[in-house]
Amino acid sequence: MPTDSTSLLLPLPDNGEIVILSRQMPAYVGISAQTLARWRHEGKGPEYVKIGKQVAYKVAAIRAWLNSMQRSSTSP
Repeated sequence: MPTDSTSLLLPLPDNGEIVILSRQMPAYVGISAQTLARWRHEGKGPEYVKIGKQVAYKVAAIRAWLNSMQRSSTSP
């Protein structure tokens, strides 16, 4: 029986101020680090912060982005 990959995702921490490094994001949202990098370049995806050379995402920004993608219909 195939495994649903979304069931393997880690739950987001409750504290919205916690930051998750870009390389850790696939474990939380199921989107590759390469896709997230492309989205940053294109101005898409969740808001992020730069900490030196590292890219990170606040949990609150991830939640806001996920909520903005919520849909109730497949119609445009």
